[in-house]
Amino acid sequence: MKILAAVDQSEYAGIVLQKAAELSSKYGAEVTALTVTNLAFTNLYIGETPTEIVSKVREGIKEKVKDIEAKARGIDGKIKFEVEESASPADAIVKYAEKNGIDLIVIGNKGAGAIERFLIGSVSSQVVTHAPCSVLVVKK
Repeated sequence: MKILAAVDQSEYAGIVLQKAAELSSKYGAEVTALTVTNLAFTNLYIGETPTEIVSKVREGIKEKVKDIEAKARGIDGKIKFEVEESASPADAIVKYAEKNGIDLIVIGNKGAGAIERFLIGSVSSQVVTHAPCSVLVVKK
């Protein structure tokens, strides 16, 4: 069994990882924690973003993922961490699940993107609608 934990920079990241790790222990599943950033697409509206700013933001994202990894070390089981760039986090999560034969996606019901949620619906709602597999939505 393969589990994909959709992890953002919100407080739900730890909760989602904890639930994925519990399921991994119970069912002997592989867990991949996926963080999606839309950094590469932010310059569509503001013009070209200077390379040094993009590099610093990418480094900040990597540091955040390292923080999440450090928290996850206390959780039983191995967790593989991936970072992808996409204009749509929901689309990236669904495509990753399709491409990697994921059996279950674990995602929080709230995340970091309040504006996106208002404009186009929550990431979790979109993932539930379009996922090729079962989705467990974790609430705090």
